[in-house]
Amino acid sequence: MQSSSHLRRGITVLEVLIALGILAIGLASVAAIIPAAGSQGARAVILDRAAVHAANVLADAATFGLLRQSGTTWAALTASGAAVVVDPASTPVTLPSATTASLRDAGVFSSTGSGAAGAAAARLFLESRDDVLVTPALTDDDPPTNLVVDGARGYTGRTSSLLCLSGTGSGPYRASVVVFHGRDPGTTTITGTLTNSALTFTPPVDRTATDVVRPGVVLWEQSTGRFHQTMAVSPNADGSAFFLTLGSGTALVSGTVPVQILPDSVGLADRVFMPETGGGFVP
Repeated sequence: MQSSSHLRRGITVLEVLIALGILAIGLASVAAIIPAAGSQGARAVILDRAAVHAANVLADAATFGLLRQSGTTWAALTASGAAVVVDPASTPVTLPSATTASLRDAGVFSSTGSGAAGAAAARLFLESRDDVLVTPALTDDDPPTNLVVDGARGYTGRTSSLLCLSGTGSGPYRASVVVFHGRDPGTTTITGTLTNSALTFTPPVDRTATDVVRPGVVLWEQSTGRFHQTMAVSPNADGSAFFLTLGSGTALVSGTVPVQILPDSVGLADRVFMPETGGGFVP
């Protein structure tokens, strides 16, 4: 007869329930992380595209002569520190103390063209060829093919940008690229005020304040003619203002500063350069 000291007890129902509870908590935690991970992954893709796009625009601006007098219809940059902006959006952004500009109709290397080339020419430099459009496959065994629109490969162009030049006298000048993702063409700027890093503004009727002011959004400071990008955003208790942490750059003017918020902006890049013509950008 076997001794009772060698008998093995079975697993009780209570132990099984405890194990299932621990497993359920672990699985629930993993499931909760998946949406957040997906959101962060999507944002990482957006920021990666924004960085590459901004670098390309700054390089193209120099390579294709966009910084030369002969390539643009830009107004002169005056000693007061005026700025000129090229924006291919259907409703171009209008910034206080800045002038809207465009490429010349005869090409960026022309010295004779005097008219504006239109937004289509600017989109070649300022709109990314991201998110290619494809046609449905004819059969289950056929791969999708690129969608051709007006003889060119179709794309959504969710990543876009504007180019701003600012400076005084004979230089140096600053080329700034503001990058957007999924830009709303109906709302290009929103006026606000910034006091001691506290931003107040009235959002449009179709958007919430937290949707407009997110980490990475870019502000235009009228008094200095400079862009600033927010690194962190913290709303106050009643949501009437947002406390911002801005990226490095020229310090804001003390006191209450009028600013323009550029909704849907996700990136900012600057480059200091000397004008190739030795003077201001004139027609």
